[in-house]
Amino acid sequence: MKHVIEQILDEKNTSHIKITGNNGEVFTFEQVALIHLDEASYTILHPIAKDVLPDDVLVFKIVYQEEEVSLELEENEEVIEECFEEYYHLLKKNKK
Repeated sequence: MKHVIEQILDEKNTSHIKITGNNGEVFTFEQVALIHLDEASYTILHPIAKDVLPDDVLVFKIVYQEEEVSLELEENEEVIEECFEEYYHLLKKNKK
């Protein structure tokens, strides 16, 4: 199985993304989009769970540190808004 970052960056990936939380609990997501803003990359993920609404999503930043790559939950509302603006822009572009 590919590393979670490899799955996220793979445009052809259709499998669920599994992320292990700090307490060891595994969360499963469906990838909605990969967004590039300035020098940073983000992914929009939809949690796969029984009690989650279809429009509930989380934005994660892909963080590159030396030889390690990780995901960090984005909490800056301005960045999240920019990610969604870019996502909607990409949707419109792809519908043409």
